[in-house]
Amino acid sequence: MRKMSLAAARRTAIAATGLDRPRPGSVTARHLKAAFATMGLVQIDSVARVVRSHYLPFFSRLGPYPRPTLDRLLHEDPRMGVEYWAHAAAYVPPETLHHFERTRTEWWRGDFGQRHPETGPAFRALQRSLLEALESGPMSARAAAEVVDHGITERNRGHWGWNPSQVKLALESLFAAGVISSAARNDHFERIYALPRDVSPVLPQPTLTYGTADDPRLGIDSADAARVRGVSGTTNNVLELTRVAARALGIARADCLADYFRQQRRPTEEAISALLDAGELSEVDVEGTRAFKWHAARAPRQVSARALLAPFDPLVFHRPRIEWLFDFHYRIEIYTPAARRVHGYYVLPFLLGDRLVARVDLHRDARAKTLRAHRITWEPGEEHWDELIAELRLMGNWLGAQALDVEGTHLPLS
Repeated sequence: MRKMSLAAARRTAIAATGLDRPRPGSVTARHLKAAFATMGLVQIDSVARVVRSHYLPFFSRLGPYPRPTLDRLLHEDPRMGVEYWAHAAAYVPPETLHHFERTRTEWWRGDFGQRHPETGPAFRALQRSLLEALESGPMSARAAAEVVDHGITERNRGHWGWNPSQVKLALESLFAAGVISSAARNDHFERIYALPRDVSPVLPQPTLTYGTADDPRLGIDSADAARVRGVSGTTNNVLELTRVAARALGIARADCLADYFRQQRRPTEEAISALLDAGELSEVDVEGTRAFKWHAARAPRQVSARALLAPFDPLVFHRPRIEWLFDFHYRIEIYTPAARRVHGYYVLPFLLGDRLVARVDLHRDARAKTLRAHRITWEPGEEHWDELIAELRLMGNWLGAQALDVEGTHLPLS
């Protein structure tokens, strides 16, 4: 087994995710497409403390870019990405979506009703009504609720979280199954649900059938079954997703490869074995840890990376991986009571060279037109103020701020 140092493994990981490359002077759609292809997915999150999280990985890799260009690439034909539950909610290439169908079909076949006792035949009838409503075009859950007639309890007020409406639950079940898709997000960051044909011709387009009025279960036409589930079957679906993850990560343990698309561990390990046999992965010993290196992954002698990373950036969203590679313990503290937060509310790791050197509690104060770094926590022996402030200024200008505040000290952005 080939041996590799932790430093070399870190450089390999940074290079694989595209953070080692010089930023272009002027970012075009071509650069954004290349960055997206390199990552394989971009996670979505509703928190906009700095900016919506899916915008940040592109800035980290490319520097300032026109956000309307990314919006167009994600929400207009031909789309480079569509939303799905890939790694939590995420944008993935439309072609990748085919490989998630293996575990989702039970949602629209009626099992969703069994998992949620308050649902059942009435819930399935609601699903059918929503599909019929979407024939007229994409719409949000709130808009859909205005046009469907349903006679089941609107909300379960005892739910611990967001107490979603039955319309929302029904749409989400269809979305998870791949029966419907998401055309965009509106200004309130709500999904705009749509039939797959209204999103991309590349998406699976299942032909649905319905049961009787007494038992209106959703079904799928048998001619579509093989195509929706994947012609080559479950094993090849897992294999393809593991292949994408391995390429995007560069070097990873088995748990890292499984986490990238939230796959089960056992089938992922079977896929790893197949990729090893094919020579697409090689087994390496990273200072005593068994890991797997993508066959084309570069291991540069040095990297000059400098980037603030979103909490959901592909380099850091699997926390055990960055503890292993970077010896960097990182947790997002949004849901931690203020008195118990260690590093702040919305903390971005700061990558410099081949190390994660700081945690930056960042906030774009839109009213004051100021980018605020409320608190900066440096790793022991790492204080690189000039580099960090240069990156904060670059981000502040991109976000349209007019001032920078670093731990209470006001700095110009120019």
